[in-house]
Amino acid sequence: MLINRNIVALFALPFMASATASELSIGAGAAYNESPYRGYNENTKAIPLISYEGDTFYVRQTTLGFILSQSEKNELSLTASWMPLEFDPTDNDDYAMQQLDKRDSTAMAGVAWYHHERWGTVKASAAADVLDNSNGWVGELSVFHKMQIGRLSLTPALGVLYYDENFSDYYYGISESESRRSGLASYSAQDAWVPYVSLTAKYPIGEHVVLMASAGYSELPEEITDSPMIDRNESFTFVTGVSWRFLIHRWMSVRLVLRRNATKVVALDCSVHTGNLASESGSYG
Repeated sequence: MLINRNIVALFALPFMASATASELSIGAGAAYNESPYRGYNENTKAIPLISYEGDTFYVRQTTLGFILSQSEKNELSLTASWMPLEFDPTDNDDYAMQQLDKRDSTAMAGVAWYHHERWGTVKASAAADVLDNSNGWVGELSVFHKMQIGRLSLTPALGVLYYDENFSDYYYGISESESRRSGLASYSAQDAWVPYVSLTAKYPIGEHVVLMASAGYSELPEEITDSPMIDRNESFTFVTGVSWRFLIHRWMSVRLVLRRNATKVVALDCSVHTGNLASESGSYG
C-alpha cells in the first residue's frame, strides 16, 4: 500500500496553543490517494487523526515535536516523525513493477521552525532518515494562513518539499539488478523539489465534535517523473474525518489553612493541582 507524502503535509498545519490550556484532538478519517507509481490504482484507507498542543511538546499527526524555544512569533522544536511513503510490489498490478524491491516507510528526526505573522505562518523544517532505509533527508518550506468565516475555518497552504539524492533514489530509482529482473530501464534519481498546495477546512458541531476535510495537490518534477516507476506528473490527496476535541487545563492552587489557637498557627496546608481534563470547544479551528 502506498501512502503519499502529501498526507503528512496536510496535517502539518499547527494549532495556535493557548497560554492557559493545551488542546488534545482524537478522531478518525479516510484518506484518498492517487499514487504516482505505475500499476497502482487509487486507494482509500482509514487513518487516525491525532493532535496535541502543549507548552513543551506537540503531536501533529505523524510528527512529535519537543519545543526548544517559543515566543509570540517564533517556535523552534526538535522533531521525530514517521514518513509514510512506501512502495510494496505485492500490491502492484504491473508485472514489471512486481519484480522491484520493496521501499519501506521510515522514521525521521530533525528540526522545525515556525514564524507567525498576522498575514500567516511560515514553516521551515528538515529531517533525516534514522532507520537507514534511504540514508537521505527531506526539507520543507511552506506558508499558510488560517481564515475564520463564522464557525468555519479555512487554511490554505503553499509549500515545497525537498528530497535529497539518496531519498529520491531510494523511492524512485531502479538498480541494475532490478532492471535485469523487471525489464525496466535502470534509473538513478537526483535530488528533487516538489511544490504543493493544500486547503484544510474545519467546522465544529456543537461543543466537542469537529468535522474536517483537506485536499492537497503536488506537481512532480522531472527528477521523479523520468523514473520508469512513475506514470503521473502530479499527485492528489483528499482526507476527511471527524475528531473529538478537549482542552487540558493546567492550574495551580495553593491553600493556606490557618488554624489558630489564640495567636498560634497550628496548621499550614498547601496543595497543588494539575492536569484536569475538560471537553470544551474553546476558540480553536
